[in-house]
Amino acid sequence: MVNILIVGIGGVGGYFGGLLAKAFHESNDVYVYFMARSEHLKAIKEKRLLITKVDTQFYANPDIASDDPLDFGKVDHIILCTKSYDIEETADRLKSCVKDDTVFLPLLNGVDSAEKIKAMYPDNLIADGCAYIISRLVAPGQVKNLGNNQNIIFGVQHTEDARLDFLNDVFRQAGVEATLTKDIAAKIWEKFIFISATATVTSYHNKTFGGIKECEDCSKDLRKLIEECYLIAQQKNIVLPADIKQKIWNKFLDLLPEATTSMHSDYLAGKKQTEVRSLTGYIVEQAEKYHFEVPTYKEMYQRLINK
Repeated sequence: MVNILIVGIGGVGGYFGGLLAKAFHESNDVYVYFMARSEHLKAIKEKRLLITKVDTQFYANPDIASDDPLDFGKVDHIILCTKSYDIEETADRLKSCVKDDTVFLPLLNGVDSAEKIKAMYPDNLIADGCAYIISRLVAPGQVKNLGNNQNIIFGVQHTEDARLDFLNDVFRQAGVEATLTKDIAAKIWEKFIFISATATVTSYHNKTFGGIKECEDCSKDLRKLIEECYLIAQQKNIVLPADIKQKIWNKFLDLLPEATTSMHSDYLAGKKQTEVRSLTGYIVEQAEKYHFEVPTYKEMYQRLINK
């Protein structure tokens, strides 16, 4: 028996966790647990988790749903789908779930999540991963996939491990579009450049993807952000494809016009905490470290942290 704990049942954790829970609900080999909270947890317990994508929907019923780590016991895999600013506090709360061979897989928007977890659990296997999906928690117990892409890329740099192979097989059995790679650093930065630049520009200009596309100055700002973020990756010796900037731009052009980033959504909702420090401030911080100029990031970051 293998048990998988998904922590944070929002847009990312809800969609991918929902696929896992649906696929293995009656399995005696794989058990899927959800860690959620408040009204969302109550709705999942009472009505299951409703996943909607375009004109299709399904219900997911985890084997255990709780907000108390003690209810899950020791687990084999922990998939973290919280906000990046919660990562250390959340990882600390999960101590009772961790055994010697527990594998962590963070699916967060930043680039240093695995590093932070490794500092707390140095003897465990800490994978790195990124999720390409535009999905939102639209109501307690309800997650809606708003985009055309929904895939996970994960792995440990230059490392093979049977536990990662197992998790990859489980993803595929559940219908999750997953890719296991030994060159995860490049994939993480490819995703980070995309999400950092788009989150920053949508939040700064207060526009959806369609609004950015229709605004010439906004589009120019996005290209500047992509360039500055790419240059920081080079400073950190991250090897990226030669056409990466154009690939990121093309991916942006494919986004649904009415959709936006999770960081922009948090600003719109008036949330006190956003991912601005991990998505925008991180680049400003790294630029200072390498004595490098990122004027567009710097200007937007100053505005955003004072919103």
